[in-house]
Amino acid sequence: MKNFKKSVIASTISTLALSMAMTTQAQSFDELIKESNLDLNFRYRVESADVDNGTTDSALANTLKSRITFKSAEVAGLSLLVEGDSTLHITDEFYDNDGDNTDNKDVVLDQETTQLNQAYLQYNGFGSTIKAGNQRINLDNQRHVGGVGFRQDEATFDAISITNKSIDNTTIFLAAANNRNSITNTNTKEDINLLNVKYAISKDLSASAYYYGIDDMGQENSGVDFDTFGLRTAGSVSGILLEAELATQDKSTATADTTSLYYNISIGQKIAGVTAKLGYEVFGSDDGEAAFATPLGTNHKFFGWTDKFLKGGGNNGIQDVNFSAVTKVSGVKLVAQLHKFDAVEGSDDLGSEMGFLVAKKFGDFGASLKVAQYFSTEETGDIDITKLWLTGTAKF
Repeated sequence: MKNFKKSVIASTISTLALSMAMTTQAQSFDELIKESNLDLNFRYRVESADVDNGTTDSALANTLKSRITFKSAEVAGLSLLVEGDSTLHITDEFYDNDGDNTDNKDVVLDQETTQLNQAYLQYNGFGSTIKAGNQRINLDNQRHVGGVGFRQDEATFDAISITNKSIDNTTIFLAAANNRNSITNTNTKEDINLLNVKYAISKDLSASAYYYGIDDMGQENSGVDFDTFGLRTAGSVSGILLEAELATQDKSTATADTTSLYYNISIGQKIAGVTAKLGYEVFGSDDGEAAFATPLGTNHKFFGWTDKFLKGGGNNGIQDVNFSAVTKVSGVKLVAQLHKFDAVEGSDDLGSEMGFLVAKKFGDFGASLKVAQYFSTEETGDIDITKLWLTGTAKF
């Protein structure tokens, strides 16, 4: 295996596994096998990346992701999940950040790797679910914390997490992690603390309060600390789709302490089978010294699919006026989105982007075509970006 993801809480897993093994004496082996699950998934993708910068050539990546997931039967509330991933480069006609880019290609992020994606023990009881080990964590809309499931190598956490639902209409999530396995097949090894409390106001509307802390991020650079506090509500009221969120973030480095704001608001409605939304999302800036950041988020979902602003708009921040429309025609999902970007500090024109998606499921199989085009400006260096993804999936 090229990069075997290691859980730093292996001792905890070993203790729970021993307890689980001892308990199986009261349950037949055949019954355990029948109640366990084994799933096999494949995702083949062709990704084209063309960054019109005059220095690199366009890239064409052909990758195959294979995943096998085993979930054991539950014994006295205990169960085990082990999930292995392998991403294979069918062609080498692209640069993937795993070398010196001697072919001078545009970047495609998917690394070639074989590894454990998840491996954790789980306990269900007393209104709670406890997981110990390497696990995916997706919170709310994944803007601040998510696994970036779109990429062939998903991001996961070495963590202990607790999800409690013992209070009516309330879900409390708490996790402590000391490593994140990123989408570029690296281990970040920072200390992460996550708290999210969600309350269901009605069956269609919920509200969340959260705290996300990261300590010693990028230890080779003396470390960076983030403390993010926020409030969010999302759902529908009388058929109107609503989303509103406000957060503040304190960032501490060896040289400066800064504070920046995040806010997002969108409104939408379903008309004649088309769900249309208009939104405004802002990564605020602290006088150009630092801007709001979401280093743990599923950032590919936001600010456009070309990933031009995958890490935000730099220290001047970024604001995004966006529109999306989603519908289905004869079982085919159709998505269109538009973005207009501007800097928060200085108000520079940061360009625009459009994206289109066509997707169809055929039972356990699926296919999709996704295209995105970023249109640059003088402020962004007049570098346009075009990306295309053709994806096929199968599960057994």
